[in-house]
Amino acid sequence: MTATNDDRSALDLLRSSRITSYGFGLLSLIAGIVLVAWPDRSVVVVARIIGILFIVTGFGQAVEALTTHRKGSYWGLLLLRGLINLGIGIALLFIPEKSTSVIVWLIALDFLITGVLALLVTVMLPKGMGRGSFFIQGLIAIGLAIAIWAIGADQVKDIAAVVIGIVLIALGLLFMAAGFQLSKAAREVERA
Repeated sequence: MTATNDDRSALDLLRSSRITSYGFGLLSLIAGIVLVAWPDRSVVVVARIIGILFIVTGFGQAVEALTTHRKGSYWGLLLLRGLINLGIGIALLFIPEKSTSVIVWLIALDFLITGVLALLVTVMLPKGMGRGSFFIQGLIAIGLAIAIWAIGADQVKDIAAVVIGIVLIALGLLFMAAGFQLSKAAREVERA
């Protein structure tokens, strides 16, 4: 009786895992194909979805900061963070084309600042303390910033959409293959 229950439990696990694997695989495959086929429109859709997430998160953070603030805490900074996230979300939701471009430029600026800081650390560190790795990191970060500025925000968004699309297609195919393998395993358990 116990072996039958264990077999049934294993079969149920295989069936539910198979369905999950096929589901994730199909969704990843579709999302990947859409990103590769229409990178310019996909960026807007993704920006709007992320915008909704930022709105919900920012609203929650602002409410939490207002309802749980105590003397001596950083509730003001927490409120500011919530309001900034709320603003980013609203911008991504209602003006996704411009706000995604601004985010790309801010990422480039972040790379530039990171690169300059790494180069400054290189000068300040004594020999033998990893100066070479900081120097290389600094040059790579500055190079990425220059590349983003040279290529332009729209092209960077399209390139990112295509790369993410290719990764999602590969992930989708892997999940579909895993679902197929799980189906085979479920059939074998049924026969046993």
